[in-house]
Amino acid sequence: MTELLHANLQLLNQISELLTLLDAETYVKTSPVFLNSAIGGHVRHCLEHYQSLIAGLPEGRVNYDHRARDPQVETLPAAAQTRVTELRTQLTKLDSAERGEGVLVLMDHGAASSLGDWTPSSLGRELQFLISHTVHHFALIGGLCRMHGVPIHKDFGVAPSTLRHRALEPR
Repeated sequence: MTELLHANLQLLNQISELLTLLDAETYVKTSPVFLNSAIGGHVRHCLEHYQSLIAGLPEGRVNYDHRARDPQVETLPAAAQTRVTELRTQLTKLDSAERGEGVLVLMDHGAASSLGDWTPSSLGRELQFLISHTVHHFALIGGLCRMHGVPIHKDFGVAPSTLRHRALEPR
């Protein structure tokens, strides 16, 4: 569990570092190549999934569809940076009792019958989900950054398993 928490904290650190490179104009600039999305929208979306997990843990019910969709986090890099700081603090404060508990998860998966279906899970599995979800949004953010001339690390938005595979490939 400690490694999963650490990996998620590292992703939040990457968001924080990225936010220091972005001005407000670039943060909200859309691109038709990326379905008219903006960096800020992807950042907000990722952060709100972390918020959903943290908010749901006390009751053991994580609802990823019930998000604030906060326009300030989506449009103001400073607001996003504040939210990242809050989330890092909250993740590091998870106590050992919360770490071992099961949770129920709700997420709309598109089927009409999915409304109200809570699925059993665990904190560990949800931390794995957040890693995958965040990395995939980072891939989109990375494309937007490159398109807007924002310098990012070549591994930004690349899945950990892909990075490990590349490191093991003979050169």
